[in-house]
Amino acid sequence: MTMTASADLDFRNYFLTWKDVIALTGKSEMTIRRAMKKNDFPSPVKMFGHTTNQGSVGFRKADIYLWCEGRWNIEGGV
Repeated sequence: MTMTASADLDFRNYFLTWKDVIALTGKSEMTIRRAMKKNDFPSPVKMFGHTTNQGSVGFRKADIYLWCEGRWNIEGGV
């Protein structure tokens, strides 16, 4: 099953890929992973029903923008 152009657009409205997050934050993947481990950075969510450790993940766009503004917290509030 492949995503249609419309579904891909909907996905990009709400989620960011690793590449997007690295470009937006200016941080390396390893730096982001260390921050996630310390709960200082939003964790990605598994996409498309993947239940194993392998598969696609996406970062919630709103969480990343809040983190960039210094307003994100682990509890989910602003």
